[in-house]
Amino acid sequence: MSTFLITGATGPVAGATIRLMADRGDGLLLTGRNQERLTALDIEYGTTGKVETFQADVTTAEGAQAAAAAAVERLGGLDGLVHMVGGFHAGPVFATKPDQYEELIRANFLSAVNATQAVLPHLNGGWLVYFGTPLVTEPLAGMGCYAAAKAALMAWMRSLAHEVKQRGVHANAVSMTMADTPDARRQRPHVDFDQAIDPELVARAVGFLTSDAAAGLYGSIVPVLGKFGFSTPLAAPPPRPSVLAEG
Repeated sequence: MSTFLITGATGPVAGATIRLMADRGDGLLLTGRNQERLTALDIEYGTTGKVETFQADVTTAEGAQAAAAAAVERLGGLDGLVHMVGGFHAGPVFATKPDQYEELIRANFLSAVNATQAVLPHLNGGWLVYFGTPLVTEPLAGMGCYAAAKAALMAWMRSLAHEVKQRGVHANAVSMTMADTPDARRQRPHVDFDQAIDPELVARAVGFLTSDAAAGLYGSIVPVLGKFGFSTPLAAPPPRPSVLAEG
């Protein structure tokens, strides 16, 4: 059995990952700021000493340290971190205030720094998993604030991977686009969710990155993008199914 701290466990994408890891027998401490959602997770998955919940705000160093300490105390140790904390903002540069940048950097980047610094002293080998976006390499208009915060996270993760790999710690990331969740569908009724990602596919990637199957990966970014793709009028459309069938 491996033991993990899952930060941001109250988020809309986390449920599938929690379920996969709990089903394979991992010990989990699920953390988040929303106590109501934590209570619901405890009802669904909670087992004393196996899957427990803990309210913490890991955008602060104090909250992250408390969460890591609770994980060690309740689970008997720690083998890794799945960091699912994040925030999103879209808007043009002229309308995005500096405090919005600070908020997204705190949510997407500094929270990862805090959680990792809290967990690392307890690891003797293990896994660290973070979450990026394809906008890191191809930022779209109006997405600069979000893309910059995630770009900072990905650059930092790749540097971290070099620092910890000699200790047998694997630091990697999942790059994903919008997840197909009930919340997302309510908030964005105009979006074509055919290009969104099923959270179950994200969970499988996390399961892979927290297993011996990923023994050779250090600083990798695994894309889980489904049918998502950047498009431009300058490019030809994809071939029609009938053309592909004709060979």
